[in-house]
Amino acid sequence: MAKMYAQDPQLDIQNLLYVSNGKADAGNEILSDQDTVFSYTDVYKDQVGNYWFSANRDHNKNQYTVSILDQKSNTVASYNVKGKPSFYEFAEDIIIACEGDGSKGTLYHFKKQSAILVKEWKVSGLLWEVEMQADTLYATTYIVEEDQAVLYRIKNGRKKRINLSKSATPTDILCMNQSVYISLAPILYGDPKMLLELTEGGKIIRQLPLAISPRTLHQVNEQELLIYELDLSSGKSEKIVYVNVVNGEQWTHHIPHSQIVSCTSRSLSLLEQESKTLYTWDHTDRTIVKSQRIS
Repeated sequence: MAKMYAQDPQLDIQNLLYVSNGKADAGNEILSDQDTVFSYTDVYKDQVGNYWFSANRDHNKNQYTVSILDQKSNTVASYNVKGKPSFYEFAEDIIIACEGDGSKGTLYHFKKQSAILVKEWKVSGLLWEVEMQADTLYATTYIVEEDQAVLYRIKNGRKKRINLSKSATPTDILCMNQSVYISLAPILYGDPKMLLELTEGGKIIRQLPLAISPRTLHQVNEQELLIYELDLSSGKSEKIVYVNVVNGEQWTHHIPHSQIVSCTSRSLSLLEQESKTLYTWDHTDRTIVKSQRIS
């Protein structure tokens, strides 16, 4: 997963918040129906220097505007979307996933170098996560009416739906070693708590039961991935599980109730919100090796 995270709120972007749907109206501020300037709630910067903005146009109708500032051409384009957008950055692409009204979501595919919309895809259900491997796009959803977790595979202009499991939400997706891994968590309590391994084509080849309710997946090395817990009964995240993807062996470890900031091949960074403590967890020693308070 390559989800983009908001820039520092102190970032000075007042000169960037302009929108253009064409040369004729270039430089116009984004206005609401009441002729007031939209307040941008999220600002992102990709690796080539483009800025991506999102603004809620109508809270009651869940309407958003997404704007892109192309640093090379110094032009801005905007798109009206339904549902809160999430931004994902990959090697050459940006995917904006909009949750819609819950029955259908939308994926907007942009090329990063040109910041131009390539394709728009509709998917059924509640959007969960997005992943991309080479030219193949994957998205997981949960369809309430069918009580069905679903994977969408999009390649060469074609969209394929793959049913994953009943009574489960597909909480995360990770492409690793020519396989696609998807974590499944129960809707409320009980099972399934599972890690699925699929081929790149979307065929399920292995199901690994888990002792925890999984929320996110992180690659540690070529043989191991890490699963971060979200306990649905308590709302806490106090466990991580290492999984050897070769033989399926698992190791569970306790951590402070915290959020993952980053995961590298050497360590895991965890932030405990209440105490504002940043922990460094070492993958080799499987323990916290550093902690520091942050302001």
